[in-house]
Formats: sequence, structure tokens, C-alpha cells
Amino acid sequence: MKRSRWYPIRVAPSYQRMAAVDERLPESRRMESIIERNCRKDGFDIFMPSFYTELRPHRTKQILQKWFPFLVGYAFVNLPRLNFEELRRVDGAVCFLRGANYGPLEFPDGTIEALYFAEHERRQAFLYEQHCRKENERHEQIQHLRGQLRKILPKGRKARVSMVDQAERAIDSLSPQIKERVQKITSELNSLTADAEVENLRKAV
Repeated sequence: MKRSRWYPIRVAPSYQRMAAVDERLPESRRMESIIERNCRKDGFDIFMPSFYTELRPHRTKQILQKWFPFLVGYAFVNLPRLNFEELRRVDGAVCFLRGANYGPLEFPDGTIEALYFAEHERRQAFLYEQHCRKENERHEQIQHLRGQLRKILPKGRKARVSMVDQAERAIDSLSPQIKERVQKITSELNSLTADAEVENLRKAV
């Protein structure tokens, strides 16, 4: 069995946004991003840590469930066959990040597992927050109905967020140990992306 070999890639702007709904895809792929869909369509295994949050626009006041990437601008691809050139042709994949040996930087399975765990932990936190919100709304509705009854009965009568900001908020909600690990990974990725070197990274072997 071929071992996993995970490499971080820079993702083109807007390609981390959700792809259009495609009813032909299995349920597990209905909420994927554009870069994830493009990679999977071409047979590549990709992992882009992500999370859900709820937003309430000022104008509509309607609660919307939004999806954001944890690491804005980055994703990880598994290339056990080291087929870098094929991946470079995927629409939305800008370049690989260069490691100390001037080749594509490879991340160990432990790092990817830590990001999977962070994603899972944030998902559980989101579900808990969602549950608490619904319970608060239910309580407020009960209080509202009781207030209406007091008015009726004589005896009772009485008186678009940036991706970076959202990712930082989600990371801050993690447990200290996981938060530190994710921040370290983010710092390492950012330190490897110098604007002057982006074109050189395309040529990494």
C-alpha cells in the first residue's frame, strides 16, 4: 500500500469558496469548495480544513449558515505517486510551497491528523453553539407568548465577513493545545510564501 504524502499548495483567490450545488454528486461532496471539486474531478485526494459558523446579516436578520476555510489560501494534496506536474494543471492550484531542500514541502501524517482533529473539534463546537442558540430562541419565544397572555388576561396584564477574520475566530475557539498546533502550522505556511518567490515555486521538483 502506498503511504500518504501530503503537500501544501497555494490556492488561487476565490477558489476556496463553495462550489455550485451539483445534485449528481454524493451527499458527502455537496458542501465542497471549488478547488476541492477540481482536484477530486481529476483524481487527486485533497484536504482543506474548514468550519461552519452562523451569521445574522443586519438587513435581513435571518440566520445564515456559512462555510469557511481554516487556512485561508492553502490546501493539502496527497501525492503518493509524486505526480506534481499533473496537479499543477488543476484549475485553482497556484503552486507548491518550497521546503528547505528547494523541493515541494512535505507534511507528515501527524500534522494532517492534527488539522483533521481541529476541524472535528470546531464542528462539535459549532453544533453545540447551534443547539444553545435554538434553546435561547425557544426560551425567548416562550417569554414572548407569556407576555402576550399577560396583555390579554386582566389579572396578568403588565408592561460578508472576510475569510481571514472568520478563520481567526474559529481558531481562537479551539482548545489551547490544538490552537497552538494550528497557529504553528499557519505560521510555517505563511513564512514559506514570499511574493517574490511564487513563480519560482511553480518550478519546484
